[in-house]
Amino acid sequence: MPSQSQSKHVRALHRRKERRARGEFLVEGPRVLAELLRSGRPVTMVLYTEAALEEPAGRGLLAEAVEAGVPAELVSDAELRAHADTVTPQGWLATAPLPAWTWSDVDGTRLLILDAIRDPGNAGTLIRSAEALGAGGVVVLPGTADPWGPKVVRAASGSSLRLPVLEAEAADVLDRLREWNTPLWVAEADGEIVDRAEPQPQRLALVLGNEGAGVSATMRAAAVRIVAIAMRGRVESLNAGIAGAILMDRLFGG
Repeated sequence: MPSQSQSKHVRALHRRKERRARGEFLVEGPRVLAELLRSGRPVTMVLYTEAALEEPAGRGLLAEAVEAGVPAELVSDAELRAHADTVTPQGWLATAPLPAWTWSDVDGTRLLILDAIRDPGNAGTLIRSAEALGAGGVVVLPGTADPWGPKVVRAASGSSLRLPVLEAEAADVLDRLREWNTPLWVAEADGEIVDRAEPQPQRLALVLGNEGAGVSATMRAAAVRIVAIAMRGRVESLNAGIAGAILMDRLFGG
């Protein structure tokens, strides 16, 4: 059972300010915990329930944590729910240091930029899709859901442990793109339709904006092209996670 101070620490990590102050984030569920352990990144604590060990995969996951020297505590289902962000954390919760990604980790050839993507599910899905579709990194601008919040981490399904994910101001991002000679494209509903047969650019930074308001005026003004997906039938729009994945498939693949 975690101590009172450990419990207080875990609950504090539900808040963005505390995650930055303490330099740690929460991981919930067996899938992302397995990705975390196998990434070789440090893990500071694991909480698990008896139900989590009913299957061989769960027992194997605990053995991995113990072998890695991670403090592991057996807790009741109620105790785990009290510490978790979700109602059903699937028997596992862990804490780990925030990844210290820097610009030197990023490949500026293919870059995804999230501009005020507020929905955590969309933000995490876009990070996962960015890894799957060949991005060299994801940059998170102010107003976007915290990439290290529990909901975003779950939706990213381990991709943020492998793909560089940085938080930055727009001015810093634009400076980097000029340094790398990487053109900036913006996705907007009123943009130029990207044809499936269109040659993919050699270098590209793609910006996806807020689901309602779109990208900021700063990023739009810096764009060399505004692009969109052809919409058919009576569908007027797609959510940012789906639209971003389609565009990355057309622009980053190959």
